[in-house]
Amino acid sequence: MHKLLIFVAGALAFSPPTRADEREWDQLRARYLIHSGSATYPGAPTKMDRALTVVIDGKAAKKIFDLIGPNSSPQCSPDKRDKERRKNGVECIFTAQLDGPKDFHYRCWIGINLRTGDADARIAC
Repeated sequence: MHKLLIFVAGALAFSPPTRADEREWDQLRARYLIHSGSATYPGAPTKMDRALTVVIDGKAAKKIFDLIGPNSSPQCSPDKRDKERRKNGVECIFTAQLDGPKDFHYRCWIGINLRTGDADARIAC
């Protein structure tokens, strides 16, 4: 559990300071889900399969996206303007064409296996 808390705290604070002496935490637009299976098609958590997925939108997601590059291949989206990036338990996307005015161009998911504490992003195409 200690490893889980360190991972979540580090991931949520994942933002380089704008000045060397600045150590403030940034605001974050995020939601979370505790589930089994994938976060895309979640089931109820079980004794053998339970994960925490945090989804981050907007400015914080853009910062994470920029820091974890390069782009991944192949990508899920057929739109060649869209971009995807992945690193151990973190998956981010840039979506060029938004569906609605409340949508964001950048979105990231951070996944943790709650049984093992390991990084475990479970996002399906």
